[in-house]
Amino acid sequence: MAIVTGQLSVGTATPTQVNQPNVNPLRVHIHNNDNTNFLFIGNGNVSSSNGLILSKQDSIEIVLNPNEILYLISSVGTIQTSYLVQAE
Repeated sequence: MAIVTGQLSVGTATPTQVNQPNVNPLRVHIHNNDNTNFLFIGNGNVSSSNGLILSKQDSIEIVLNPNEILYLISSVGTIQTSYLVQAE
């Protein structure tokens, strides 16, 4: 199983892609590093009105099916996030 880690700066204008499509399922861990603002999780059309909310300093684990891509967006300013992607 390959593991990829990193940090992303997530803004308000365009959703930020977390992972590359993969032929295998992926286990994705996302952490909102921000002390104040929420992060929103979803597909390529994610927004602050339709995304899954990730509270400040919170983490989530999501399993993606083959070829699914996870995106993030902020509703205020730029948010720093950390991620870990593990192929199953």
